[in-house]
Amino acid sequence: MVDIRKLYTNLFAEIKMTKKRKVPITKEREVKTYAEMWHTSRCLLKKAQEEPTGSFHQFMASLVFTAFTLEAYLNHVGPKVYKCWSDIERLGPREKLNIIAEKLQIQINYGRGPWQVLKHLFSFRNDIAHGKSTVVKLSYVEPIDKHSDELFGKFAQTEWEKYCTEKNALKAREDVEKIVHAIYKAGQFEHDYPFIFGFQIRSATVSDE
Repeated sequence: MVDIRKLYTNLFAEIKMTKKRKVPITKEREVKTYAEMWHTSRCLLKKAQEEPTGSFHQFMASLVFTAFTLEAYLNHVGPKVYKCWSDIERLGPREKLNIIAEKLQIQINYGRGPWQVLKHLFSFRNDIAHGKSTVVKLSYVEPIDKHSDELFGKFAQTEWEKYCTEKNALKAREDVEKIVHAIYKAGQFEHDYPFIFGFQIRSATVSDE
């Protein structure tokens, strides 16, 4: 015959013992910041395309993170190209790209795509990063038959505001992607394919207190 009281006593003792056990956990994760920013840029762009209301702000944010992506990628591959990268890292994105390209023998023509994106994208990035209040003045003559209350009510815009369009957000991503792949191809970086997220290693061990 089963002794129910003894069975429950043993069961509760086991539960109590389990509660006293601890599980040490260790994690190690490689964070490829440029890949995270690239994903953010895409998510913001997609959101803007799906929802026209407020899309200006989504396009602006997408462009910012596209610029951040290229900056972060240069900082990602820089140490693979130069052992003294810590001495170079303080340079601007264009200067970093120039020295990496020279080392990897990449021909850059800032007058043609995809390289020409740097002029507009990073001018925009700098305007956002170092934002300041300003007065925008605009004057022009409009034919009376083309004048409307809608046009009259539109805001005068800064250059960075004019840049926040779907066309520019798409084009910037396209060009930055080409530049990243050009660097990757020239550098032949082993086991480091562009835009792949970093991996995380985990371990857990059950132990008694």
